[in-house]
Amino acid sequence: MNTTKIIILLCFLSLLATACFKEPNYADTPAIAFESIRNVPINNGSDSVIITIAYQDGDGDMGLSSTDTMPPFQRLVSGQPNQFYNNYFLNIYKKVRGSYVPVRFVEPSFTLNGRYPRLNGSRKSAIEGTLKYSFVFFYVFSNAYTPSISRNDTVKFDVQVVDRALNKSNIVETQEIIIGR
Repeated sequence: MNTTKIIILLCFLSLLATACFKEPNYADTPAIAFESIRNVPINNGSDSVIITIAYQDGDGDMGLSSTDTMPPFQRLVSGQPNQFYNNYFLNIYKKVRGSYVPVRFVEPSFTLNGRYPRLNGSRKSAIEGTLKYSFVFFYVFSNAYTPSISRNDTVKFDVQVVDRALNKSNIVETQEIIIGR
C-alpha cells in the first residue's frame, strides 16, 4: 500500500512540475551574445579560429540543412553570390595604431561567412543555446586582405546570424585575438 501511495505522489508531482513549465517568450528575430573566441595556430601560415555565441529565437527557425539550396537560400542570384546562401556572417577588423579598421578581401567572392546546421529541426518552438563556429584563417596569404594581416597582428570580428525567415540578429563584437599565437 505504501508503494502505491509513493507512486501516485510521484506521478502527481511530475504532472505538477511539467504543468508549471512555460515556453520562453523570445522574439522571432534571433538574439545573440558573444561568449568566447580562441585561436589555435595550425602551422606557420594559418590559425583555427573558434567563436562561440549564445542565441535565443522565438520560433526556432535557425540553421540550414545541406538541402536548403532553393530560393531564398540558393548559391547564386542572377549570377551573383547570394547573401542568404550563408546564415553566419563575419566581418574582420585589424588593430592599426590603436584603432580597428575593417579588413576587406581582395577577391570579393572570398569571405569568412558560412552555414550552421538546423538547431531545432522543423519544430516551431522557442530555442536557446550556444553555437560554435570554426574556420581556418590563412594569414600566410597576406596579400589576400587589405590591409594585409600577418603573424602577431591583433584582430577582432563582428558576428551576425540570420534565421530561415531571413530575420537578421543583432551584431556582436568578439574580443581581440593575436594571430599566430
